[in-house]
Amino acid sequence: MTPIYLQRGALHSALGTDLHAASAALQAGQLPVSSSFQLHELQQPRPYLAVSRSGESRQQRCDRLLGETLGEQPGALDDCLLIIASTSLDIDDLEQLIAAEGGFRPEHSTSLDLLAEDLRQRWGFADAFTLNTACTSAANGLLYGARILAAGLYERVLVLAFETPSAIAQQGFGALDLTSPSGAYRPFHPERDGLILGEAYAATLLAREPGEAPLAKLLGGFSACDTSNLTTTREDGSHIDWVMREALRSAGVDAGQIGLVKLHGTATGANDRAESNGVRLLFGDTLPPLCVLKPRLGHTLGACGLSETLLLVENLANLPGVDYAAEAVLPLSAEPTRVAADSLLLANFFGFGGNNASLVLQRCAESQV
Repeated sequence: MTPIYLQRGALHSALGTDLHAASAALQAGQLPVSSSFQLHELQQPRPYLAVSRSGESRQQRCDRLLGETLGEQPGALDDCLLIIASTSLDIDDLEQLIAAEGGFRPEHSTSLDLLAEDLRQRWGFADAFTLNTACTSAANGLLYGARILAAGLYERVLVLAFETPSAIAQQGFGALDLTSPSGAYRPFHPERDGLILGEAYAATLLAREPGEAPLAKLLGGFSACDTSNLTTTREDGSHIDWVMREALRSAGVDAGQIGLVKLHGTATGANDRAESNGVRLLFGDTLPPLCVLKPRLGHTLGACGLSETLLLVENLANLPGVDYAAEAVLPLSAEPTRVAADSLLLANFFGFGGNNASLVLQRCAESQV
């Protein structure tokens, strides 16, 4: 795969209002403050990691992230493709409309490309594309953007990923018994009890050239659907192992060169079993350092492929440990993990429905938040 640069990046998450603030909170060992929502059927609360409430609408927040990523004077964008990556899209608007009008009517429906087309027209992008592949949406956005750039179809690609609070996600994951009743987000703990959903908005500008201060290089990656099951991937880890191997092959590296694996780590039963098995199939008994980031951001669903990637590459000198390392089914660290700035990174993102993606990344020496 032709290496592609993440020239710039922006993040607004429960951990901070921008990438710098989130990194500072991570370095300080801070956890985000959770709010909660009520599961309708069980009448029980579940934690939720929301961004700080500033009065901004989703459109205003997305516009702000585009501005942060493109700079104060972005110039013409007729050479730049916009990729929207999200599972929620504008479902929160629809939910509010249904509540206000006492039920759903066919005229409430909107096209799936509505948000992308609105941003394309207002900002002047060459074209716009929407990706919704569950929790791999943003990771696939990076991969598709890289392929489009390598093919010479555009000079730049802006990937905008976001996940907003929605009842369909909150109640849906709750009905599947996948949300944590304890509020303790513990990926790979033998007594893990589920995920904590999170809100996030993230953006990055991709290009073949590094630009002034690039964040990272995307060296390779792979994405594929495991069709053995309608909702999950093989718990023996075989499909995840294959996806990681193909990602490494596309980058021209082998498992022994990987300096860190950023695990998907949802803290759900089947997903963590599949990932831990897949990681052991790939690396055997000699595992590189491992880290999990969802306890700091929540599971940001379609945005996690970018929200976690940005947080990862900016914090290689101090990635958080976990307070249950001795009990974890994978060798997580109890202390903060430090890896060399030029380490090769393998980042995993696995989606509901069996779409699995892995990225091979390397932080750029010039990187600065």
